[in-house]
Amino acid sequence: MPRHATWVRFPRFVGDAAMQLPVLRLLREIGAEPIVVWGPKLTVGLVEGTWFCDATLPDEGKPGPLAMARILRQHQAARSIHFPKSLRPALAAWLARVPERIGVDESLAGPFNTHSGPFWDAEGPFLQRYHAVLARRWPDLPPMPYADFDPGIAIDRPREQYLCLMPGSTWPSKAWPVDHYRALLLQARAEGFAVAVLGSPGEAATCASVAGAEGINLCGRTTLKEAAAWMRGAAAVVGNDSGLSHLAAACGAPALALYGATDPGGSTPWGPKSRGLRKDGIACAPCFKPDCFTPGHPCMMEIGPAQVWNELLALISV
Repeated sequence: MPRHATWVRFPRFVGDAAMQLPVLRLLREIGAEPIVVWGPKLTVGLVEGTWFCDATLPDEGKPGPLAMARILRQHQAARSIHFPKSLRPALAAWLARVPERIGVDESLAGPFNTHSGPFWDAEGPFLQRYHAVLARRWPDLPPMPYADFDPGIAIDRPREQYLCLMPGSTWPSKAWPVDHYRALLLQARAEGFAVAVLGSPGEAATCASVAGAEGINLCGRTTLKEAAAWMRGAAAVVGNDSGLSHLAAACGAPALALYGATDPGGSTPWGPKSRGLRKDGIACAPCFKPDCFTPGHPCMMEIGPAQVWNELLALISV
C-alpha cells in the first residue's frame, strides 16, 4: 500500500460510487497521486486493477471511525477525499491527523474537514457540486471530466448491435413500468437489436418479466465490472434513476435515465452521451418519496415506450 497517498473513500451505493469515477480521473489529471480507493467491498471492486487508482482496500465489515483512523495513520495518508454523506470518514481523517481532509458538509462532517462545501444545499449537477468542493483545495482546477470508465475485461457480446435495459430500482416510485420495458424490448428486437437485461439478484423477477424468451437475461449473473463492460459496448442503455444508469454513463455509453419521483436536474448521469427524461406537467412530481400515492403512477406510466424508443434512436445517432 503506497504511503503519502490520496485516499478516496467510496460509498456503498453503486450510483454514488459511479459518480466518484470522474473524480478519480480528475485527480489523475492534476497529479494528486498515488491514489488509494477504500470502502465497501462491492463498490471498491469496481476499480480494483484499473487505471483509476494505484491500490484498493475493501472494508472488513463496517469499520468505525477509530478503526478507519488507524488505517489512515498506518499508511500516512497525505489527504482524504470523502464524498459519502457520512460523518465517519471525515471524523476518521481528523482523528488520524491527515493533513488535507476534503469532503462535504453533510452529516456534521464540515468542521472536521480542511476543505469543505455543501452538497444538498448546492445547485447544479451532482458532479459539479463535488467539483466545487475540490476547487476549494485546487482553485485552478480544470473542468470535471467524463469518466470514460473501461473495466478492462472481456465479455461474450452478441454479434449484432445490442441495447441494455436495467428495469430495477431501489424505490418503487422510480421504476418505469415492467410492461413498458417489455414493449421497448420487443420493439428493439423487431428492429434487429439484441437486448441484454441487467440487474441485481434481488431484481430477478422484474428482469425475467422484461427479458422473456427474446432478451438476454443477465440479472444476478454479472459482477459490476462485467455489467460495466456490457454497457460500455452497447448501442444504448435505458434505466431508471438507478446505480446502473450512473455506471452506464461513466462507461461512456449512450444512456437514457427515466425520471418520475426524482429530479434529473441534479442527478442526470454524468456522461458525454447521457440524458434524463421525465414527463412534464405531472403536478406531484418530483415528490422524492419511495412509494407513489397517486393512482396510476402517472409520472412514470405516461412516459410511453414509443417516446423512449425515439429518444434512444436519437441517442444512437449522435
